[in-house]
Amino acid sequence: MTQQLSAKVSRIKQWSPIWVVPIAAVLIGIWMLYNHYQQQGALLTLLTADAEGIIAGKTQIKSRSVDVGQVVSVELSTDLKQVIIKARMKPAITPLLNADSQFWVVKPQVGRGGITGLNTLLSGVYIELQPGESTQQQLQHPLLDAPPVAPADAPGIRVMLSTADSGGLAVGDPVLYRGYEVGTVEYSEFDLASRRTHYQLYIREPFDVLVSENVRFWLSSGFSLDLSAEGLQVDVGSATTLLSGGVSFDLMQGWPAGGAVKDGTEFQLFPNKQSVQEGLYSEFVEYLLFFDESVRGLKAGAPVEYRGVRVGTVASVPFFFSIDKPFEVSLQQGIPVLIRIEAGRLYENLSLAQLRQELDKAVQRGMHAALKTGNLLTGALYIDLDISQDNVIDIEQQALQAQRMALSDSAGYPMLPTARSGLSNIEQKVLMALDKINNLPLEQLLLQSEQTMQSTETLTQNASKMVAQLDALIANPHLQQLPAQLQQSLQDLQHMLSGFSPGAPAYDNLNGNLQTLDQVLRELQPVLHTLNQQSNALVFEAETAADPQPKRAKQ
Repeated sequence: MTQQLSAKVSRIKQWSPIWVVPIAAVLIGIWMLYNHYQQQGALLTLLTADAEGIIAGKTQIKSRSVDVGQVVSVELSTDLKQVIIKARMKPAITPLLNADSQFWVVKPQVGRGGITGLNTLLSGVYIELQPGESTQQQLQHPLLDAPPVAPADAPGIRVMLSTADSGGLAVGDPVLYRGYEVGTVEYSEFDLASRRTHYQLYIREPFDVLVSENVRFWLSSGFSLDLSAEGLQVDVGSATTLLSGGVSFDLMQGWPAGGAVKDGTEFQLFPNKQSVQEGLYSEFVEYLLFFDESVRGLKAGAPVEYRGVRVGTVASVPFFFSIDKPFEVSLQQGIPVLIRIEAGRLYENLSLAQLRQELDKAVQRGMHAALKTGNLLTGALYIDLDISQDNVIDIEQQALQAQRMALSDSAGYPMLPTARSGLSNIEQKVLMALDKINNLPLEQLLLQSEQTMQSTETLTQNASKMVAQLDALIANPHLQQLPAQLQQSLQDLQHMLSGFSPGAPAYDNLNGNLQTLDQVLRELQPVLHTLNQQSNALVFEAETAADPQPKRAKQ
């Protein structure tokens, strides 16, 4: 058999220099990896609803046109409701990523300020970074839909506006002070809980000192036309507000400026400047009126005047709150209208208690309310207060006033007496006159008129016959000869009378006879006197009466 031999193996304990190469490669790789991560900076996360135009590995993040980062991934969230964009920032930019930092996409856009982002047509969209002043680092931010109006650190002041109306303001609209642009609307938000719209305004320096405690903000539509009971009012703003609208603020006439305000102070936004003036009168006394005539044309906000001076405002037309059976009330007592007598419109430092006392005295003196036409074109009405004792209230009206008083007391408001307006009085008098005419015995009058007309017709026929007979009489030849005969008779009469004229024989004879007759009468006077004293003096001789003797006076 062949004998097998085994080899003797021994390990070499000496270290081989060949291991230096892989060890050095590993160390260099670790250093390069560490250096790579050290130079990459922070990983930024942006959240947006739409990633239009953003491409991973291509879209840059810039600040003042300098590259500060790059988008590395664009992914959908697990619930598919938003887009998650991750971007790697440069190391030097990491301290600028704080809670106040803002990000938005820059792309071609046409807005109220003009055309922006045209440079992205060739290079593509990019994300703009606006650093904030906060010291708290934050690596997750929302991606804004539009660029902010002003930087967070811009000098100036930011105030909040609140309104119950939809407003009509948009981000970028100007803020005006007496027509001069001093700021911009930064953002708007609708609160579902309070059902109010909130706006944030930025007013740049040095105009921020104009915002004080007593300023008021209102919408500037650029052009407004108000055709109301007070007449026609036209307000034309600047060219900017004509195109886009805006918001204005100012102090009301006679008001002090008040103290300075801080950032975030909230103000009320009024729909127009006139409503600002209306909102100044916050202290008022409410009264309930009942009108038994049409209130068409009377609206809430219409003025309440006293002999041409405005003293209040119409609050509600019609007013059915706190009133049971409103339709029945309208039919029996009249249409209820709620008005406000505002203390600030009369004179300063007038308390509500004093105002009620003065109004109660005026009602006792005969103050009443009436509807008046304020605008003939639109038919707008207003309420006029006046004091007059001419309105005499009958028993029926007194009962109606008592019912109205009880109804207003149950509603919780005092009542003011009402009177019909001038046109309504005229209409009422015309209706009363027509009622009187309707109550006249027209049938009897018509029958008598018919009989009178028949009698008149008979009389006319008789008169016609009489005229015909008279014409025939005049046409008679003998009647036509009558004037010649009458003229001849007048000539004969004149000739006869000429014989009795002075100087004629007949006139002289007649004159002599009259003189003789006068003498005879004179001679007969003694005889007649004697016969008066003694009637038988013609038969017996009359006694001669002694002459009367005078008597002496008694002692």
